[in-house]
Amino acid sequence: MAEESVPAQSQADGSEHEETEAQVFEPSKEILALSQKGGLSMVLQTVVATMFAWLIVILPTVFILLFVYISWLRIPLAVYAGYCYLDPSIEDGVGRRTEWVRRLGVWKYVNAYFPVRLVVDQRLDPSLSYVFGVSPHGILCFSGQVVIGSQQSGLDESFEGITIHPIVLHHALKLPIFHEYGLALGSLSSSRESIRRCLAHGNGDSVAIVVGGAKESLHTNRGNRKLVLQNRKGFVREAIIAGAPLVPTFIFGENDIYAQLEHPLLRKVQLWLQSRMMFALPLFYGRFGIVPRRTPLTAVFGRPVAVEKNPTPSHDEINQTHARYLNELRRVYKKYKPIYDPEGDDLVIV
Repeated sequence: MAEESVPAQSQADGSEHEETEAQVFEPSKEILALSQKGGLSMVLQTVVATMFAWLIVILPTVFILLFVYISWLRIPLAVYAGYCYLDPSIEDGVGRRTEWVRRLGVWKYVNAYFPVRLVVDQRLDPSLSYVFGVSPHGILCFSGQVVIGSQQSGLDESFEGITIHPIVLHHALKLPIFHEYGLALGSLSSSRESIRRCLAHGNGDSVAIVVGGAKESLHTNRGNRKLVLQNRKGFVREAIIAGAPLVPTFIFGENDIYAQLEHPLLRKVQLWLQSRMMFALPLFYGRFGIVPRRTPLTAVFGRPVAVEKNPTPSHDEINQTHARYLNELRRVYKKYKPIYDPEGDDLVIV
């Protein structure tokens, strides 16, 4: 990753800060050169990026096909499915991050299709744990894989000494085969117990939570910058309980990867389904239907919002910390939108 610096004037937590240098980590020369290649290289990037986009569907489908069509595998596959369901690594707060998977050569094609730029407003203390609040969710939440999961993004170098665990829906991590992939990227369950165990370790063990969740995916569309955050305060409570500073994180480009069909009647049906099934069903499309659009991703990490450790935070304390978090997120968006998203809509928080 090539590193640059740009001035960063901020007002986090309601107080003035002196002007500092924000660190900007550009994609490596290898990634940039690969992203500009045409012909077979472009086709390979497109195929690999599409496969990665749909791994949560592809991998369990492979499992089902093997179970249905290869009879002698049914018993071992049934045992394996039980193992995926009961595996304690999902919730132990440590996970099973596998570095050789995170640095596989295939990642360079994904990162060439989605070149990642990292902007860090303030260096973080690796002796602390952090709660990274990631927005927006997007359709398939690419940031969890491309920015946080892959070593090619340069995140490990940008936050040296800090291990960031993507938080994934509890049941998604139990899906056969996807279970192995998710854990290899360092993912942990979205349960309170899992998050608390991770943050209790200190020493840089941190979590990245896509705060808007399934409901926010229904607002995903090119140019749309609407976030579902106004009443999302559980992550703030967990940060206070652990004494872990909150780091507002905005991924420019996430909402531009897919477009979504929108209609008032369709939206009513989607909201009804979301309220009962706890996940959304956006009707989306990309290039040629399912192919994601080639989109640069710029992850901006704002200034950490300090919290005082309290095992039983009051509603007022949670609300005040949540308000400071939103103020910092708005500052991040206002400052960097003209640079990295000049055509995007104004930020709307609902």
